[in-house]
Formats: sequence, C-alpha cells, structure tokens
Amino acid sequence: MARFSDFGIQPTTIIGKSILMDDLIGRRIVIEKVRIEKTKFENDKTRLHLRMQMQIVLADFRETADEAGDYFVKDENGAISGQRRSCFTGSDNLIETVQNMQTSIPAINEQRQKAGLPPIDAFPLDCTIQRSGKCLIFQ
Repeated sequence: MARFSDFGIQPTTIIGKSILMDDLIGRRIVIEKVRIEKTKFENDKTRLHLRMQMQIVLADFRETADEAGDYFVKDENGAISGQRRSCFTGSDNLIETVQNMQTSIPAINEQRQKAGLPPIDAFPLDCTIQRSGKCLIFQ
C-alpha cells in the first residue's frame, strides 16, 4: 500500500499556531516557506501593499553544521525538529528581501555550479529577524 510520503508532495499550506512578529525579534529561527499576497486591509499604509505569511520553526541549533551544512537539529526523517508556527508581516523591507532572494537564486546557483558546489534554495532559511529603527531586517 502506498503512503502519502512516498509521493514526495509537499503541502503548500502554511501551518502552525500564530505567533507575533514582536515575539520573534532577536530570536534565531528557520523559515520553511512564505506566501506573499496583496494585503486585505484597506487602510494599509505600506508602500508595497503586500503581506507575507511565514511558516517558521522554533528550532534547536547546534554549534557546528551537519553533513548538509545545516545548524538546526533534524528529526529521524530529516525534517527540521521544533515547533512550527506561522506569522504575518506587512514589512516592506522583509518582503522585498525575500523577493530579491528568490529572484537571485538562479544566478547564485549558476555561480555555485561553476565552482562545483551544490545548488541552494531560498528555504529553509536559518535567520534572525532584528529591528533597525522602525524597520525589520533579516540577519
């Protein structure tokens, strides 16, 4: 009998109990996936009028990378170990950063291929979200 996992299909739904961005500031997290859409709020004051929903993992991290180069702890199936949460942001800076990352991946992977390195994906993304004045930034 086939198991769903045998098909290698990854759901596009963002899962996890909601968490506020303020609770993530300064905390090292792993972003597994994002969804960027037009905002639903009429009184939105952002420049892009977009919102980003992120599925994050409140993961445990090791001091050294594993054989795949990851610092986050994985379960026996190779999935990121930790609590999955979701959050929304209208931060133009974070949204533009993710869009720029996704756009630059083909060129980065071309350079990596020339250097004999494996390709990378935007996600999962090991990062910390910081506040810089009124802006949010990835580190």
